[in-house]
Amino acid sequence: MDPRYFLDEMSLDEIAFIIKARRESDDRVNRQSWEQTREICYYAFIAMRGNERIKEPEDLFKFSWEKKEIKGKRLTKEEAAEKAIRSRSKIKRTT
Repeated sequence: MDPRYFLDEMSLDEIAFIIKARRESDDRVNRQSWEQTREICYYAFIAMRGNERIKEPEDLFKFSWEKKEIKGKRLTKEEAAEKAIRSRSKIKRTT
C-alpha cells in the first residue's frame, strides 16, 4: 500500500477495516499455532502413556474459542428483580 494514500487519502472506516482484518488474520495464525501445539502434546502423551483416558487432542485442554455458548432462558422483569434482590442480600450478608 502506498504510504501517501494511507496518510493523506484513506478514510477512518478504511483504516478500521484494515486493522480489523489484520487482527483477524493474526488471531487465525495464533489459533493454528496453538492447535498444532496441542496435537504435538497429544501424540507425545499417547506415545508415553497410551490412550487410556485421552481419546482425542481436545481431551487434553480446551481453548477459549472452542467453548460452546450456553444459552439460558430469558428472565422476565419480575424474575430479574427477584434475582437482583437476592444478590444484593447475599452481598450485604458477606460485608
